[in-house]
Amino acid sequence: MRAVKVECAAGRRDELAFRFVAGDRALDLLSTLGNRHTRPVERLRKPSDIERWLSEAGLPVTRRASQSDLRSARRLRETVNRVTRATLAGASPAHHDLCELNEWARRPTLAPQADPILQPHWVAKSPVQAALALVAREAVQLLTSTDRSLIRECAASPNCSLLYLDRSRAGRRRWCDMQTCGSRAKMASYRHRQGT
Repeated sequence: MRAVKVECAAGRRDELAFRFVAGDRALDLLSTLGNRHTRPVERLRKPSDIERWLSEAGLPVTRRASQSDLRSARRLRETVNRVTRATLAGASPAHHDLCELNEWARRPTLAPQADPILQPHWVAKSPVQAALALVAREAVQLLTSTDRSLIRECAASPNCSLLYLDRSRAGRRRWCDMQTCGSRAKMASYRHRQGT
């Protein structure tokens, strides 16, 4: 695996905020490393960050994440990224990446449980690892379905590296999020036309 210099400690709060714009939880995991093509920003900097991401992704865990869980989350993220980008490029994913993704997907996942007021809770012997296994299964399901043809990279690339599912009616969605990349691109285009 190639070493990449990643900005971790510093960064504006919005750069470190998790983005859930992909339309798929496995693709949203990829956005925990922002600006992948330029100056990568690591959003999973400490174990509590993976706890927070899982909670925001709808998979709150009942135990604290460890440094090992954090390393596992980053490793799974990069495996899913390599397999997905190989698919986008029309290439076969590397054998070792497929083996790792499939191994993750075979692990025990979270089980839904109902409490006395019928609120759902997710439980497992190793909750963080089980939540990551569920995300891996979702990645396998996406990449082996016809929906993989809907995966796109934001048109703001290389400044934005987010992947998303284009479920727009016409199939012409260009931006990961119109409020961020779409607005910036339209403003840049306007300034260019105005000569400013």
